[in-house]
Amino acid sequence: MVVSALILNVLVFAALVLFLIGRGYLSIYSGLFLYLAFHFIAFVQRPLAVYLFDIRSIFTYMKYMPDDYGFIQALFVANVGLFSFVFFYLAALRFQPIRPTFEPPALSAVERRSFGLAFLLLSPLIVYSFFLAFTMRQQYGAMVFHELSRLNLSIDPTTGVYLFNDTTAYVVNARNFAFPFATLLVFLGRGRWWSAIPLLFCAFVALQVGTRWPIVIAMLVLIMMVLYLHRRRSFTLTHYALMAFVLVAFIMVGHNREALVRLLLNGEIEFHFDLARSSFGEHPDFSLFECLTYIIAKVPTVSQTYSYFTQYLGLFTQPIPRMLWPGKPVGSPVVWVNLESYGRFSPLSTSIVGDGWISLGYAGVAITTGVVGALYGWLYRRFCNPSATIYYVLAYFWMLALLLQWARDGGYAIADFFFFCLSPILLAYVLYRVPLFRLDKSFAR
Repeated sequence: MVVSALILNVLVFAALVLFLIGRGYLSIYSGLFLYLAFHFIAFVQRPLAVYLFDIRSIFTYMKYMPDDYGFIQALFVANVGLFSFVFFYLAALRFQPIRPTFEPPALSAVERRSFGLAFLLLSPLIVYSFFLAFTMRQQYGAMVFHELSRLNLSIDPTTGVYLFNDTTAYVVNARNFAFPFATLLVFLGRGRWWSAIPLLFCAFVALQVGTRWPIVIAMLVLIMMVLYLHRRRSFTLTHYALMAFVLVAFIMVGHNREALVRLLLNGEIEFHFDLARSSFGEHPDFSLFECLTYIIAKVPTVSQTYSYFTQYLGLFTQPIPRMLWPGKPVGSPVVWVNLESYGRFSPLSTSIVGDGWISLGYAGVAITTGVVGALYGWLYRRFCNPSATIYYVLAYFWMLALLLQWARDGGYAIADFFFFCLSPILLAYVLYRVPLFRLDKSFAR
């Protein structure tokens, strides 16, 4: 029965992709393309690998082993999420295929000044955050920072999350404010190789402190923007090679988070790799299918309730710095479903599908993925409008790339990266539009 379900799962996915291509809906510049890529990795390729190679490490870690029904139900729930995303995405397009115009907006002198002033305003924070990144020490496993006793952390006893005591993540992670400005340079340089250096540098800084997602997102933004500037509708062999390199880097850093720090500090070279224990095997990087089986089994059967979307209340409390609210709860102030209470789940990811199930079962999956699908359909339709401004185009490429991490992590944790990657662009736009700060032509003279 499981074999039949796996075969049907592959055939359904292939048929959907062929339908979308045949109707002209699929574009590499769309959120639809990235969600399909995510679904293939997490819920088509992964269940096949789990079954064919009898991968049990994640189930053992979670102290849960699904039966055949649980395995098949997880496949079905994942497909509910896929079809909901696709339907509402196409609905946002009004069921009409749309293609990018490949007409990058011209950057006026006033717009250049708005970005320049925004960069000057944020540069002190960016520079200090880079200083912290190069002077802090990160120990994988304990995740403890040592920076001349400047950064003191404590552990939340309930979630195990490390918290800054005498500073704030707004300062420590402010280096990410540099990403959109580096992207603007790629735009101004029309994708020439030298224009990518600042963007790659920013990603490398995150990589050397053991953070992997910034390099994945930055490389995806870079590839998409270069393709767009060169008016290409598909990837080239060079771009496939770059994506393969990023994938290898993602996997290698996941296995050797402390190795790059040792290399930079002491010159020690010590990397390990084992295919069976890699992200394609027992490592939890791509284990979203196993996580989904656990979530479906525990909610609401064991939890006795759904969360009813209360986890998103954290969107209102998490932006408040802990320096101003020492007793601030980690995550949502209302916790109706705690996956850690029913086995072992931390630090695994729920995925956007699992988060929807936690919220309200099948209806929660359809609502969550449907809302995200509609959002990205609307964003893509605006991106294809010839009147899109430079502010919108830059923001769109970041929002597009961040969908990959959002789909993997679920919930609202992605809001942190959204803030750092989009707020500098918003600041530049405010400086351009608000009368108090507007740099109009008379001021330019």
